[in-house]
Order: sequence, then structure tokens, then C-alpha cells
Amino acid sequence: MGESECDHGRDDVTEAFDEVIRLMIRHLNDHGGLTFPAITCLGRLYRDGPARLTALAAAVGASQPSTSQLVQRLERQGLVARVRDPQDGRASLIVLSDAGRTLVANRLRERHDRLTELLATLSPEDDASLRLAMQVIRPIVRRLTETARRSEAQAGS
Repeated sequence: MGESECDHGRDDVTEAFDEVIRLMIRHLNDHGGLTFPAITCLGRLYRDGPARLTALAAAVGASQPSTSQLVQRLERQGLVARVRDPQDGRASLIVLSDAGRTLVANRLRERHDRLTELLATLSPEDDASLRLAMQVIRPIVRRLTETARRSEAQAGS
């Protein structure tokens, strides 16, 4: 395969990812009045547990001062709290409150339910094709996600 054929194949993959992202953002994601950085921050805490402000800033892709302001707003809304870091008593960790955990869990369940409704509209052939494609793509996407996390961690160091 020549270089331009490889580039074209990557363009197809990039466009397919863009379409999936648009589906997720426009049709499967109810922001519930929260900003995208707030959703990203809450999702990070839900998936990975308590985090220092620097790690949240890297996850959100924002500066520490703006992430600090975001965390303050989320604290006022009762969605997160600060606790003392058991590894370093001088530092604090940001944790999801019970209300924050419930909010994220409800959003995930609503997104799952909506996607289930959309998938039910597929023909049996398309459903089988999609299931096969997902078996192939899932481990690849996990590797890409891990590569992206490592890159973010190295940039944050």
C-alpha cells in the first residue's frame, strides 16, 4: 500500500471517529446545564476516583487556575468535595460527592438507554456487522486511550 493510500485509509478512520463523536455529543449526551469541562471532570472522577487538581487540569485540558475555578463551582453545586490526600497531608484530592456520583451514574444510564433505542432500529444484518466491528475495534480503542493517557501524563509531568 502506497503512502497516499495509507493516508486515505487514515482519513476514513478519522472521519468515522468524527461521526461517532458527533453521535455521542449531539444525540446521546444531555449536558444537563453542565459545561463540557465540568462533564469531563466529573467523568474522570467517576471512572478513576479521587484526583489532585493537576491531574484534573490535564484531563480537562485546561490550566490549573481555570480548573480550580471549575472545581469551586462544582463544590458549590454539591457535586465534588476536597479531602486531605492521605499520601501528602499538605495536598488535597478532589472527590465526587454522593450527588455527583448519582448525577454521573444517571447520565451514563440515560445515554446507554438512548443508544439501546437507536441500536434497536438497525436491521439484523447491520446489528451483526456492528457487533463484529466492535469486537475488533474495542481493544484497539483501549490501546489508543491508554496511549493518549500516557501522553497526557507525560505532558503534565
